[in-house]
Amino acid sequence: MKKLAIVLGMALVVSGCERTDATPAVGTEVKVEKKDGVTVAGKLVEAKPEQVVVEAPDGTKTEVPRSQIASMTHASGLVASGDPAAAARRDAEAKAAAGAEGKAPAAPVAPAAPPAPTPKEDTTASAPAPKLPEFAEVTIPAGTTLSATLGTAVASDTSRIEDPVRATLKTAVSAEGHRALPAGTTLIGHVTSAEESAKVKGRASIAFRFNTIDLPGEGGRQPISTETISRLAPATKKKDATKIGVGAGAGAVIGGIVGGGSGAAKGAAIGGAAGTGVVLATKGEEVRLASGTPVSVKLTAPLTVRVPLK
Repeated sequence: MKKLAIVLGMALVVSGCERTDATPAVGTEVKVEKKDGVTVAGKLVEAKPEQVVVEAPDGTKTEVPRSQIASMTHASGLVASGDPAAAARRDAEAKAAAGAEGKAPAAPVAPAAPPAPTPKEDTTASAPAPKLPEFAEVTIPAGTTLSATLGTAVASDTSRIEDPVRATLKTAVSAEGHRALPAGTTLIGHVTSAEESAKVKGRASIAFRFNTIDLPGEGGRQPISTETISRLAPATKKKDATKIGVGAGAGAVIGGIVGGGSGAAKGAAIGGAAGTGVVLATKGEEVRLASGTPVSVKLTAPLTVRVPLK
């Protein structure tokens, strides 16, 4: 029984080999792949033990020695095969073609990994330092005295109301630890009253005040509120009495010489009248403040200014 099984197995192997290496019938459309990789396709027109002849569609005939055939296929499948490398190559091509036609799903492509985050630059060292304030607001309280020098001459007999008046600070003004107003700061104002002297009665006067301050540099102008500066001419009563007395005395002397006692009395009356006439005809003194005259004035309201920080 064992010998019979061996014989049957060998017969099956031989039968399989014959089917695999069988040559298709002449006239069959075949595809011959040579061992050098060249493929010849067409109609099999001749099949000899040592070679086969394939006729291309254009009529060209190609003789292919059987020793050079790696494989030969026709409509029914594989007919002859060559070395294992060629068979493996054909299998790979067949699998690739099947995947392209949708017969086998392609292997999923793994998603690309996200790019690694770019490390942020450390800007701590290069960050600019915070900008410090360049100015500070300083308030000068009301009641502060401003010492200044007139830059405009004013007079009771020549100035008129609303005439401009200018002055400059002689000394700086400090507040809250800062020099709020430097020396040379300009004060601007106007005449508020001007009374010329009159005959016998009415004393001359001049008055003005400042309402604007012109800060040096880029400080610009700001409104301010100050007291009114006024000057009044001195009284002339003593001078007037002296003039009248001198006239009366002179008249009495002259009258006494001329007419005795009664002449003296008459002369005194006449002399006094003459002195009174001189007083009535003479005006009082005027008030005149020349450029360069020192003046002092107080603020009546707080003044806030911006001062540069050094």
